[in-house]
Amino acid sequence: MDRRLLFPAVVATAWAQQASPEAAEAEKALRARAEKFYQLEVARNFRAAWALVADDTQDYFFNGGRNDITGFTIDKIELLENNKYARMTIKAKAVMRAPGLTAIDVEVPIVSTWKLENGDWYWYVDQSGGVDTPFGKIATANDAAGGPKPSLPGIPSVAAMKSQVSIDKQAVVLSAEAPVQTVEISNHMPGPITVDIQSQGIDGLIVEVDNKQVASQKSGTVSFRAKPGAKPAGKVGIDVAPLGQHFEVMVSSQ
Repeated sequence: MDRRLLFPAVVATAWAQQASPEAAEAEKALRARAEKFYQLEVARNFRAAWALVADDTQDYFFNGGRNDITGFTIDKIELLENNKYARMTIKAKAVMRAPGLTAIDVEVPIVSTWKLENGDWYWYVDQSGGVDTPFGKIATANDAAGGPKPSLPGIPSVAAMKSQVSIDKQAVVLSAEAPVQTVEISNHMPGPITVDIQSQGIDGLIVEVDNKQVASQKSGTVSFRAKPGAKPAGKVGIDVAPLGQHFEVMVSSQ
């Protein structure tokens, strides 16, 4: 095919993918506004940040719907409804604390929504359908008096973080036909995990992990193998750091 015939189509596609001047200007203004908002949150100057919050979200923000972050970078901006609304994702640095665990530094994606009012961008949360987080919608809880109690948008709880690590099975059966069995550990947390195997006291069993450190959005494999002539049986513990998850796999032989 004549390359000259392709040129108009390529130009048209590239032109269609370029943002309009209005969209580019809207994104520039939003980026500047969000930089100011999140810098105030990092500085914990919530009183000043409150002025950048939409009227319908100010009670929510005042009652605790704030992000406790130590740093951030803007990762993605999606303009919506003729550049009057926007969805933004930042990579936020935060400190996660939980009873019995050492405080750890984490980097998590935080999704926020913004709207244009009187020529300025304002951070807001649509509380009618729950709060957007990287792990899906989280509904706002009710307090003892029955009123709305804001939950923190974006930064998940320790329980939500722990749920992002899972294993695909909790039992394996070793046999002459299937002398090796595997269990897959999936990591959907925003950072890496470390896997430690606890299999002491099970005679005739060899347990190996392909990678003790599993990166974010990756999986690791734990293999179970019986020594020649052995029929091991017992419970193998799998400990996962940094949040202290503990899984157990029941091993039996035929």
